[in-house]
Amino acid sequence: MALIGGEAVQLFISAPQQWRAPALTEAQVSAFREAHAAAGIPVFFHGVYLMNFGSQDPAILAKSEASLAAYLRWAGELGVVGTVFHVGSHLGAGFDAVVEQACRLIRAAMEAAPNGSLVILENSAGQGNVMGRDFAELGALIRGLDNDPRVAVCLDTCHAFAMGYDLATREGCEIAMEEFGRLVGFERLVAVHANDSKLGLGGVRDRHENIGDGMIGLEGFRTLMAHPAFAEVPFLLEVPGIEDKGPDVENVDRLKRIRAEVGAPGG
Repeated sequence: MALIGGEAVQLFISAPQQWRAPALTEAQVSAFREAHAAAGIPVFFHGVYLMNFGSQDPAILAKSEASLAAYLRWAGELGVVGTVFHVGSHLGAGFDAVVEQACRLIRAAMEAAPNGSLVILENSAGQGNVMGRDFAELGALIRGLDNDPRVAVCLDTCHAFAMGYDLATREGCEIAMEEFGRLVGFERLVAVHANDSKLGLGGVRDRHENIGDGMIGLEGFRTLMAHPAFAEVPFLLEVPGIEDKGPDVENVDRLKRIRAEVGAPGG
């Protein structure tokens, strides 16, 4: 992370497309703590992609709860801010039909890891009957979790744009963030997945692009970073990278240049 000038980092601590639980050795834990202390930057975990709290398969639900609980325990043990994760898909049953189930299982995972690390819901791009597709659904999940202060939100810019939130224009950004503040609450916004979008507004597809090379564009990110809701929130890159090797110096530098232009304190 230091090599590309990053000021925050998001990590997987197990294979993101496997159920295998994180298994860190004492040496790995010690090395992480030393590196974390030396870097002095916010660290986030991202939960595995297989979790689905909207499933009707008892085995999937049990594995989802156990996986989230394991990540939360490690986050607390290692002093990480929290775990970002996708709630899953209702698979056609409808959000209202499964939201209570999802909240019950997420709450059980939280109770299995009572160490203070945050449970960070991520908004989705809307495809495949996914949950958390808009700010209303995120708000409903938070209320279903009894407005627990451990529940936070990571806003993915590409996903929001895919769902019709026009973050590329000043007016659209103001409208989107008014809705976010009203339905979710700015105090719950703890991270941003800063991703441009390969597809246009309302494309309902999760297609990330490098900062400024997509349909949100550099001007869209200037608008975002100038908004007071994002002033102190870490931006985490999930972009393909200029050479298709993931987040890189150029994408980090683009965000830093925009931050300097708009005068945002940012992270």
